Amino acid sequence: MINELSALGIKILKQKGEYKTTCPQCSHTRKNKRDKCLSVDITNGLYNCHNCGWSGSVQKFSTKPDYIKPLGTNIQLNKRVLNWFEQRKITESTLLHWKIGESLEYMPQAGKKRRVINFNYFRDNELINVKFRDSEKNFKMVSGAELIFYGLDNIKELDTVYVVEGEMDALSLHEVNLYSVCSVPNGASKGNQKLEYLDNCYQYFENKKTIILCTDNDEPGLMLRNELARRFGYYKCKYVDFGEYKDANDVLINADKDTLRNIILNAKNFPLEGIVNIDNIWQNVLNFNEKGLKNYSIGMGNSDNYFKLAFGEWTVVTGIPNSGKSDIVDQICCNLSTKYGFRCAMYAPESFPYEGHIKRIANKLNEKNCTNDDLNNTKDFIQEHFHWVKIDLENLTLKGILDAFKQLVLQKGINICVIDPYNMLDHSAQKDYSYIGRLLSQITQFCQQTKTHLFLVAHPRKIETIEGKYKKPSLYDISGSADFFNKSFNGLIVFREIGQKSKYKSDIVSVYVEKVKRKENGQLGSFQIAPDFYNGGGVYKHFTRENKKFEVIKDNNIPF
Repeated sequence: MINELSALGIKILKQKGEYKTTCPQCSHTRKNKRDKCLSVDITNGLYNCHNCGWSGSVQKFSTKPDYIKPLGTNIQLNKRVLNWFEQRKITESTLLHWKIGESLEYMPQAGKKRRVINFNYFRDNELINVKFRDSEKNFKMVSGAELIFYGLDNIKELDTVYVVEGEMDALSLHEVNLYSVCSVPNGASKGNQKLEYLDNCYQYFENKKTIILCTDNDEPGLMLRNELARRFGYYKCKYVDFGEYKDANDVLINADKDTLRNIILNAKNFPLEGIVNIDNIWQNVLNFNEKGLKNYSIGMGNSDNYFKLAFGEWTVVTGIPNSGKSDIVDQICCNLSTKYGFRCAMYAPESFPYEGHIKRIANKLNEKNCTNDDLNNTKDFIQEHFHWVKIDLENLTLKGILDAFKQLVLQKGINICVIDPYNMLDHSAQKDYSYIGRLLSQITQFCQQTKTHLFLVAHPRKIETIEGKYKKPSLYDISGSADFFNKSFNGLIVFREIGQKSKYKSDIVSVYVEKVKRKENGQLGSFQIAPDFYNGGGVYKHFTRENKKFEVIKDNNIPF
């Protein structure tokens, strides 16, 4: 792992374990260039910048852990610990309800054993994890234990639940008689929004009517709030604005119980439809002004010059049969999952049976034709990052597919959705020309409400030839309506260049970017890639002018 991390420009300070250092991506641009904002885990090959969000793993595929269970813990508290909580306005009765304990524990930040407070994490009255905190605000959790919400057993019965950012905030809400409260286990991080604990506990939130998000007022807290709302569904969430206070415990300490209760009970709705309240989105306006639109590389040759992906949008992809539309969308999903850790949901009836589709995904991830050993080594990664919607009558309508995608946003934190192709949906409800426009508007609404990106593969209505060669279609040629061009955010056309060969013994494929609604995401133009037939086929790679060659077509037979 050391060589791979070093190759990214990360300063190697240890041979194993975890440490913090400067970030090669952003530290040179910051006012405090010495701030150690990059967390590095050498043992597991992980890195995460808490300032710019640069993160990843040099270990391409990881296996699912076998969670360990912590040993029993002492829930007796001495007078010193009780006094410490009393200064923070937390009473002994609250500590007893939450089964707070103490122990002597080695704290790696201090390099020695210390007397620590134990925040015990229970699920169905079973101890799942423990967070240890010493007097200098050093934390650690049980290594290898499962991450879950703190206070899960408190939220099982009621329809309204409160989600806070730390254990002390959960105790503070309990002090003001708000008992259906739980906390995220590891606070908020500016860069990392992978909510493993929600993956493990989503069932507890599926049927809740209202979820009140009580995160801190700083930037990491706001990012956590937005990701939780995306996963739960904005329509069922409200959020708390602590104003001049940092968090719930800060209100309890510096004001009183009534003030805290009133702040919580006056939670605000997320803006969904109708008139936008400027106050509700002002912080987002400031963030956009400072940082611009966040977008992501699809990792296809020099595609960054023409198209980058942004959330809250959708892209239509078209091309003549056998041009590689589905294959290229699969490759984009593989690139996004390995580069950014994004999770993908697919409705792809033309790729049925899904066993074959999974095999093709594995080939792309491994960049070769996989053996059974390769498939087994990649299984956990595919299981975490790729999810398929079943092909049945219920899921033949766009509404059924989008409802399934919404469930996967909650359960798995899906970022990328694929419908491949549009013409395989049930369109029996079509009565007039406005039908397609309404469906595409539903896709736009879905992407904006879930902060996802959706790829819609659609076939052209007709295939034209010129002197025996297929003509590149346009977005207006998509079967059904000009709205595929008019309403999409981005439009890609995949076209196999017959006779232009690559070193991979395959035709070159040109991807034409014929629509980019927001200039921040790219420009009109094209880039070229080719499937690598030396390594399993279907693995699309970039090539340079030096390894591109041309062949003369001597007749009009098109090898499709």
